[in-house]
Amino acid sequence: MIGEGTTGGPLGPHASPPEVVAAATSALFLGYSAPMPGADSRYSDGVVAHETRLLGVPALVGATSGAAGRPVGETVLEAVLGSRSAAGYADLRAVGYLAPLTRAALLSERLGKVLAGLSHEDVRLFSRAVEAAGPGHIGGMLDRALDVALGAGRGATLRDAMRFAADRDLMAREYARGFEVTRELARPALFAALSRVEASRPALVQAYLEVLAQMPDLDVASRAGRKEAEEVSRMANGVLKAGGVGSRRGLQGITNLDGLLRADRRLSPSATEPPVIAAAFLISLEQGPELLNYRVRPAPGR
Repeated sequence: MIGEGTTGGPLGPHASPPEVVAAATSALFLGYSAPMPGADSRYSDGVVAHETRLLGVPALVGATSGAAGRPVGETVLEAVLGSRSAAGYADLRAVGYLAPLTRAALLSERLGKVLAGLSHEDVRLFSRAVEAAGPGHIGGMLDRALDVALGAGRGATLRDAMRFAADRDLMAREYARGFEVTRELARPALFAALSRVEASRPALVQAYLEVLAQMPDLDVASRAGRKEAEEVSRMANGVLKAGGVGSRRGLQGITNLDGLLRADRRLSPSATEPPVIAAAFLISLEQGPELLNYRVRPAPGR
């Protein structure tokens, strides 16, 4: 578990807006493109075309690069409005993850301080972002939690709303618990994968599988039930035991798992991709974007 001691530490050295832009762009482009089983990628469109997600990246990145000068909720709203204008779609969760992380980096503040500083105004702005993003971009529990916080008076903050929804929505849990999954599970998994494989794409897939194996996807649990979510995690763990991206048997297991998850869209682990993208952002910020960007390899035969 992440505690105040860990949440209280800075994310790393002070980051400039260009550094944030480079790290966020790398994380979003590579994360959107990696063939994570059951998720959208450059190889398989789901509800939203791959190119549509890419078209929204400049607006998401542009908003987060200015996160030091505005509340978290305003950054999320600006990103959503800009992405909707450019692409007709906005990845609310991606910017929801990146907004507090980029603010902490740009101000060289503890992430815990940024989260503790969330206000009632952030609730209002975040709620407007949810409305602007359109239906299907956020879980019902978080939507209801935002409504409750809006009606509770100025003492109710965005973090209060996130705490209320934390058991049903992973982004809410991250806000409530200091980005525990991103920092303590996804980031180490991705960093370790980058040390073992030659290319960034399989490293991202490996990290995604490790998060999914340890954390039943809350979107799957909401759509199909807790038992089904646990079964998806068990299957991901089986793929890892077969070698994951590092063996032929593991790669076949990834293909089989992808087919099973796509056969029933209720099983798409849509809550698992955002913390992996956020982890890629943190690693790019800490190590420089070249750690991921210079390891992009062609995918022959795809």
